[in-house]
Parts: sequence; structure tokens; C-alpha cells
Amino acid sequence: HEVLLVEQFEVDHDRGSSYGDSRVTRLTYHEPIYTAMMVEAYRLWEALQAEADELLQSRCGILVFGKPTHSEILGTIRSLEANGVPYERLDAAEVARRLPQFRLDRDEVGIWQADGGFLRPSRCVRANVRLARAHGATLLERTAVTGLSRGPSGLTLELDGRPGPTVDRVVVTAGPWASRLLAEAGLPLTVTRQVYVFLRIRPGAERAFEVGRFPVWLDAEADAYGFPAHGAIPGVKLAFFHAHGTPTDPDRVDREVREEDREPLRAWARRRLPDLTDEVTYEKVCLYTNTPDLDFVIGTLPEEPRVVYVAGLSGHGFKFTVLLGRIAADLALGLDPGFDLSRFSPARFSR
Repeated sequence: HEVLLVEQFEVDHDRGSSYGDSRVTRLTYHEPIYTAMMVEAYRLWEALQAEADELLQSRCGILVFGKPTHSEILGTIRSLEANGVPYERLDAAEVARRLPQFRLDRDEVGIWQADGGFLRPSRCVRANVRLARAHGATLLERTAVTGLSRGPSGLTLELDGRPGPTVDRVVVTAGPWASRLLAEAGLPLTVTRQVYVFLRIRPGAERAFEVGRFPVWLDAEADAYGFPAHGAIPGVKLAFFHAHGTPTDPDRVDREVREEDREPLRAWARRRLPDLTDEVTYEKVCLYTNTPDLDFVIGTLPEEPRVVYVAGLSGHGFKFTVLLGRIAADLALGLDPGFDLSRFSPARFSR
């Protein structure tokens, strides 16, 4: 197949959701289908890493913690057991013994899963593009898809307002700009502004937060998550999930981080990770593209099976992208993707 990649900005740009040095990878999902898909995604990331011949992912374990009756905790246990994934259920005292960096309440528990870790998204994006081009793909950067017309001979792209090539199939993975390109699909997508910060580690405690000594983590109660210290930025990265973001236009995002963005994250760290200081060493705004139920949406345009799309990854999709890309390619070619995708059908919104 001849493949054309069209990117409105430049490869590895920071305007969307796929930039930087860390995204969580985990099997600890509260729904079995995501755990099952992640098992396959891990295999594909390992294959990509081997072909790219560079470090794309690190497995340092993950700790999910909260009240034992919390739906995230209960669902995670069910999902791991349904997929035969090994894990450990730790009480607060055992968490304190094994991971003294954390402060859990006495009545909280932790779910430890050794396969958790993180991807390096900018490296992943660049590796995918580099290998795609090595396999013969053509890349157009700084080129916007502004329209699409259909005809018996194929689908004609409009690029930067001018007629472009005619192709047999189109796969749309446009992140925060998906609603604009897929207007006729009527997808209920909401783009939100999300802030993350790096907090400096207390002097003398730096080694305790290194990869291999400190895991990625998810606080079920606070809807917060974070990473061990890694890369060139000093400190520990932490953020809140989708519930804390404000709706925005992807072309008019407020990129300035303010004190009201930082302080809730500092307050969380004071309670849970007391060896972090209030000093922010790095901060950034990124975007989530959310569906109402936070599940992905995978489908084709109405009455047009030649246009496949993947959208609404809702802040937890990057870890699946290597698998979602394969699924999208299978759908474009009329092949069985190997997963029951009914949960991700756009028809659920019309229902």
C-alpha cells in the first residue's frame, strides 16, 4: 500500500496530546476490555521499541490506591483477575514499608502491578514516523486537511484550501481537532485544558524517587496520577485526570499556567508525597479530547466506510495508540481487528 501522512503542524508538536517524556502504561484498568487490549498493546510497543532500537518505555510498576470500596479499586481487581494478570493487594502498613515515599490513610489499600510503567511519547511519535518513512510512507508536515470530497474513483483531500490527492481510504486521528474534521459524524467530543507540573524533591531524598525505586501511581480518590523522576527535568511529574480540566477550543488554548492550576497539585503532594517541595521546576498545558463516557470512539463516517476514525481518547489513550493504529488500518482494509469494538461504536451516542 502507498501511505500518505498529513500533519497540520510539525512532527512531535506540543499543541495536542502526544508530546513530552511520559505517559502512563498500565494493566490496572477497572474494565476488562482495556486490560485485554493493553496486554496486546504492550506486545506491540515492545516490537516497535526493538525495531526503533531505542528506549521507548520503562516498566517500574504501578501503585493504584484508595478506599477498598472505591469503584476504581474494586473494578481494577475484577479486571486483573478476569484477564489472569498477577497483582498484589497491599494494606496501608505494607505500602508504607515497601514504598515509604507515599502517605496512605490507615483504611486505604494499594494495588501493586509490576508491569506498570511509562512511555516516552515524543520518542514514540518520532520513532513511528521514522519507521513509517523507512517503509515507504510519504509525510506532509505543516499541511492542514481542510476538506474531503467523495467520488466513485476515491476520496479527494483538500489541503490548505486547495484540491489535493485522491486516495482509496482515509484514516482520521486528529485528536482535539477531530470534531472539526468529522462534523458530519456528530460526535459529542469535549476538548479540555489540562495542566501538569514537576515538583522538586526535598534535598537528600532524590534517590528514593528514581525509576526502579518509585513507581507510577494513581490516586483513585483524588483522580490524580504521576511518575518517578526521569529525564532531564528535575523533580516528579504529577497531574489530575479529566475531571479537573476546563473546556477549550484547541486553536485558542490558554497556555499560561497560573497559581490556581499549581496549588491543588501542591496540596495533593503535601498530603501524599511529603518529600516533594512546593517548588515547581516545570509546568505545561496539554489537551484531552473527552467523550461523555470516557470510552474511545472508533468508527466510520455515516454512509462512508472508506473513512475510518479514532477519536475521543479521553486522556488515557496514548498507551493504546500502537494498537489503535493497527485496528484503524485493519478497518480501512476490511480486515477483522481481533477485538470486539462494539463498546467504542459511535452508535452508542445516538442511542
